[in-house]
Amino acid sequence: MNHLKLLIASSILVVLPGCALWDAYFMAGYDNQEYALINTIRTNAELNVSMCNDHQASKTTFNYLYSKGLEVKNFTQHIPDNTDSHKLASNIYELTKQGKDAYNGDAMISSTFCKLKLQQIVRASETAQKVIGSKPR
Repeated sequence: MNHLKLLIASSILVVLPGCALWDAYFMAGYDNQEYALINTIRTNAELNVSMCNDHQASKTTFNYLYSKGLEVKNFTQHIPDNTDSHKLASNIYELTKQGKDAYNGDAMISSTFCKLKLQQIVRASETAQKVIGSKPR
């Protein structure tokens, strides 16, 4: 009976670290830079909703968010086993690009479009933060 307990304990000691090594090797871990970039986008979108009545300020906001969206998309792109984060970052990038393209066109953009687009960016950023924040540290 004692030999069986010893065998089980030994197996656990060998298998568990092996699983941890497997996870560490095949899953991208928590990346504070990735999280910080997403947080910057979310925070700026939240802060600028109140500026949607000012066309020039909104244009500046969307150009900045687009720049940060492209940065986080590019940052996540070639990290091994980081497909989920890259998809989320690409979605944020697309939302910021839509806003930038609208404001850099010829038409005047409504404050409603601005508010809704910023709220979409905030929600997408929150989702990305939840996913990135839940990665192993």
